[in-house]
Amino acid sequence: MGTYYDNYKALIVGLKEKDAGKTSFALALLAYLREEGVNASGFKPRAGNSVWYDYDVVHEALTQGRLYGKDAKRLSSASAYSSVSKTQIEEFINPIHRLWAEPSRINPISQIPYFILDRVTLWYKDGVKNLVVENEALSADYSNADFRNIRANASTIYPVRDLKTLNTITEKYYSYAVELAYKRMLAQHEYVVIESYSDIALPWNGLNDLDLVIGVKPGQMLAYEPKKYLAAVQLVTTTYSQEEISTARIVELIKPLKVVNVPPFRSEQLLQALTEKIPLLF
Repeated sequence: MGTYYDNYKALIVGLKEKDAGKTSFALALLAYLREEGVNASGFKPRAGNSVWYDYDVVHEALTQGRLYGKDAKRLSSASAYSSVSKTQIEEFINPIHRLWAEPSRINPISQIPYFILDRVTLWYKDGVKNLVVENEALSADYSNADFRNIRANASTIYPVRDLKTLNTITEKYYSYAVELAYKRMLAQHEYVVIESYSDIALPWNGLNDLDLVIGVKPGQMLAYEPKKYLAAVQLVTTTYSQEEISTARIVELIKPLKVVNVPPFRSEQLLQALTEKIPLLF
């Protein structure tokens, strides 16, 4: 008989900005839980990819009038059954997705990040709504059939031309979208594996109850005491209230409970190797 969990929540964070290994670890944890007979799902509240560097999956999604990335696809394949339609599972696992243009910089005039559009999915009890938040300065450059599909599939399109408008929409919908999906996911699964983005310590501000926190970087997996981790985030947030808090600022305040070293593995060996090391973190 497998282990019983009741609304167990694990947070996976990156200890470096890029290529920390968050999704690889999340997939390994989901595989381990599946072997234990646990009804678990991945959850990546915020994600993004580039129209240039990730065009295969971008094109695949846009032709369906959707927007998602490789990580959401991989997490959906590794997650347990959900009542959500298979044609919407990536939006459930990843309620907010940003499609970046190139170069990924701030527009010096509008102060808007150099993105093409955001897809924000609202998981209401009586139905699902997809919002498209569109960078008006770039919309003419991305108006082919693929992009017309996602615009046609949107419940509402919000064009933005300045930072104030973008911030207003973000404050109104983004955390709300995450909370709607998260509550629904907790109701359907025993265990939710939450993956943060980049090296951000907390993927949304409403996340205040955790049972497991794992930080990952090439060569190491580190377990942190959840209450101390959340307390450190709260402490740092009071000082840097206008900034996203990086894990570097948090882990310098707390010591890990456990550290597991991970040697390099070939791609085809990585999932199994990480899965076998999961119990060392508990």
